[in-house]
Order: sequence, then C-alpha cells, then structure tokens
Amino acid sequence: MKVWVFVEGESDRIALNALWASWQTRLGKKGWGIQIHPLVDKSRYFRKIGHRAAEKIVHDEHDLVVGLPDLYPNAEYSHTDCKHADLSELKAVQTRLVRDALQTVFNLPPKNAEATLARFCPSALKHDLEALLLAAVDELRQVLGTEETLGKWRHPVEDQNQQKPPKYVVEELFRTKKGRSYRDTRHAKVVLEKVTDIKKLLFSSSGQLECPVFKETMDWIAARTGIPAY
Repeated sequence: MKVWVFVEGESDRIALNALWASWQTRLGKKGWGIQIHPLVDKSRYFRKIGHRAAEKIVHDEHDLVVGLPDLYPNAEYSHTDCKHADLSELKAVQTRLVRDALQTVFNLPPKNAEATLARFCPSALKHDLEALLLAAVDELRQVLGTEETLGKWRHPVEDQNQQKPPKYVVEELFRTKKGRSYRDTRHAKVVLEKVTDIKKLLFSSSGQLECPVFKETMDWIAARTGIPAY
C-alpha cells in the first residue's frame, strides 16, 4: 500500500523525504510507503496531475494520492482553466483535473469517479516549501550559524503573501546571515533533516499553529493509514 505524493520540483521531494524520514519508517512497519514524485514545475504539474493521480488510485484500491503544488505563483494562470486566487481554488482545480481523468481516461462512471476521488487529497505547500523552514526556526538558525532571534515574518508562517512568499524570506536570510545564496535542493534538506519532532514544526513555542494546511495534509494521511506523523 502506498501514499503517492505529487509535488512540483526535486527540491520538494528531497526536503519532504528528509522531514518525513522517521514517519516513513513507522509507516513501513505497517506495510505503507510514501513515494514523493516531482512533476518538474507548476505548469507541468497541472498538465500531469490529473492522469498521474487517477492512474494510481484506479490501479490499487488501497493506495492514496496527495497533491502538493506550491500556491505561489498564481498570477500567470489567471487567464487559463487552471486559474486560482487562493488555496480553495487551487484544491478545486486539482480535484477537477483528477475527476476528468477518472471519467475520460479510465472510463469510470460519475458515481464511481466520486467514490474513487475520496482517496485523493488536493492540497498545497502554502505558499511554497520554504514555509516549513520558517516554521523550523531553531533548526534554520543552526544552519544559518546565527544566535540572533529570527521570526520577524508573518505568523502563522503559511500566511506570507504573494509579494514576499516564504522562499523570498529564506533567500534573504541566507544572503544576510550566511553571505551565500540559498540552494533549495541542498539547504531545505539540511534544515528539515534536523527536525526531530514534527509537532515542534507545526506549533510555535507559544502553542500557535504555524502550518495549518501542512498539518491538515499529514492528518489526512494519518487518518487513512492509522500511523500519525507526530
């Protein structure tokens, strides 16, 4: 039994594998595996997610699929059939693409398609994967080699905006604190593999929920596999 997680890029795959390493081990002991697949970029994500997700949930009645594209950017899709101004619209786009593939490619009747869609979780990295780095503030501080207090950004961390998404914040921190450019395929993994308790990433030291969308996605997987992430 597998949980197939589709993301945009290779850096997302590398970083999530690092963060979820212990969870993957516990899932494996119960016969579950998580496979994270990058679809190159957001445009190709939209082109591929319908068929790829539908294929997985049709092939095995136990398998689950999660869609985790970045919410940012979205302006360039405003005049396409994949336009989305917010998270709810991005979820709706993904659901439509998978539903269409189930019906037109795999020939499922509408009622069967809807039942099969229950094993697909449309979500997102809001606004991008680097929100998780801002949530892992202690680990980020270690990698940056600074003892300065960090956290002068929006909270919850998923509430950064399109003008300054989390990746921009992280890039600026690497320039100012470390004197080098941030490389997502390298540095995101270095930060997230230091996280020993995912619950500490989800909640701030004061108990504020920092990553509600990401938590909701992991909770969806946990509820269906019986293996909690934290």
